Amino acid sequence: MFRDKNKRGEDRRPILIGALLLILVTVAGLTLALSQEIKYSQDPAAAKRMTLLLKDYDPKSMLHVPSHEVPRAKFPVIDVHNHVNDAGGVHGEEIPPAEVIRRMDAANVKKIVILTGMWGDKLQGLIDKMVKPYPDRFMVFAQMDWSKINDPSFSQEMVQQLDDAVRRGARGLKILKDLGLGVRDSSGKLIPVDDPRLDPVWEECGRLGIPVAIHTSDPEAFFTPTDKNNERYEELMTNPSWSFHGAKFPSKQTLLDQEHHVFEKHPHTTFLALHVANWPENLDAVSSWLDKYPNMYVEFGAREAELGRQPRRARKFFLDYQDRIMFGTDSDPEEAMYANYFRWLETPDEYFAYAGYPGQGRWEIYGMELPDNVLEKVYNKNAEKIFAQFKGVNQLGAAKP
Repeated sequence: MFRDKNKRGEDRRPILIGALLLILVTVAGLTLALSQEIKYSQDPAAAKRMTLLLKDYDPKSMLHVPSHEVPRAKFPVIDVHNHVNDAGGVHGEEIPPAEVIRRMDAANVKKIVILTGMWGDKLQGLIDKMVKPYPDRFMVFAQMDWSKINDPSFSQEMVQQLDDAVRRGARGLKILKDLGLGVRDSSGKLIPVDDPRLDPVWEECGRLGIPVAIHTSDPEAFFTPTDKNNERYEELMTNPSWSFHGAKFPSKQTLLDQEHHVFEKHPHTTFLALHVANWPENLDAVSSWLDKYPNMYVEFGAREAELGRQPRRARKFFLDYQDRIMFGTDSDPEEAMYANYFRWLETPDEYFAYAGYPGQGRWEIYGMELPDNVLEKVYNKNAEKIFAQFKGVNQLGAAKP
C-alpha cells in the first residue's frame, strides 16, 4: 500500500514540473513585455542599427490608391527620341527589327525616330536595316564627325556630309552633349555650342527643312558635388563620367546660354531641345525660353521622373505649350516602359514608380490626366508638323524649292 502511494506521487511529478515551467514562462513573458514598453523618444542607439546599404533599400508603398494600366496609347504615338539599333551604339543590345515592330504595334507607337544614325556608310547601314524594310515606321537622324574639327574646311565638309546624309534618307541632325562638354580642338580647348564654325551647318538644316535635335548640358544635379546632398547620388556613382562638377567644365548656365545664342542666331532653323531643354527641374525657365525662341521645341525623353514628381506645375506646362512639346523616351522600345509613360500622361494615378525607377532618384510620380486634344498633339501632331517642313536636297546639292 505504501509503494502504491509513492508510485502515484511519481506519476504526478511530470504534471507538477510542467505547471512550474508554464508559470516561469508566463512570468518571463510579463517581465519581457514590461521591459519593451512603448517609448516616445528616439533611441540613442538607433544609428548603430542602421546598417542597410542604400543600394539594398527597396521600400514598398503602403498607399491604397487607384491604379490604371494603359498598355496602349489613346492616340498613335511618334517616339521622337530613341536609339534602338542605332549606328552609334548609344543604347542597349540589338533587337530584331520585326520584334521592335511587334512591340510598337502592341503599344500603338506608329513611328520611332532613331537619333544616332552617324553618317556615311554607317548611316546607310542603319537606313538599310530599319527604314527601307519599314519606311513608315522608322526615321533616322544624322550626326557630326567631330574628328574633323581641326580641318580648315570643317564647316564646308560638315555641310557636304549633311547633304549626303539627307540624300541617303536622314531627316534630321542629332547633337549629343559632347558638344560643349567633350569635343576639343587640337589645343585641348572645349568647343562651345555656339562655335561660329557650326553656323553654316545650322543654316543648312534650316534650308533643308530638317530639325536639329540638340542635347546641351545635363540634369542640374550633375553639375553639383556627388555627395550626401546630391539627389542623384546613386546614378552618379553608377555613372561617374556623367558628373560635370568642377572647374574643368563650363557651368550649366554657360552651356545653356551658348545654346540659346544659336537659337537666336538661326531663327529659320527648327531646334528640338531634348530632355525638356535639359532643365525640367526649372519649368519656369524653360517656359521663358519657349516664349523667347519660336523656333524651339522640346521633348521629354528620360525626364518622366523629373516631370512626374511635380504634376501640377508640369500639367500647366503641357497645357501652356501644347503645340511645342513632343513625345520621346530615350529608352529601348519595351511595352512596359511605354505603358508607364502612357499611365503618367493619361491617368490621374498617384505615387507610382517611373520607368527605370530608382535609376534617376528615389522619388515616385503622379499622373497628369492630360485632355485628349493635348494628348494627340504631344503624341503625334506636333512631330508631324515639324517633319512636314522637310524640303530635301537635289542631286546638285541645292535645297528643293
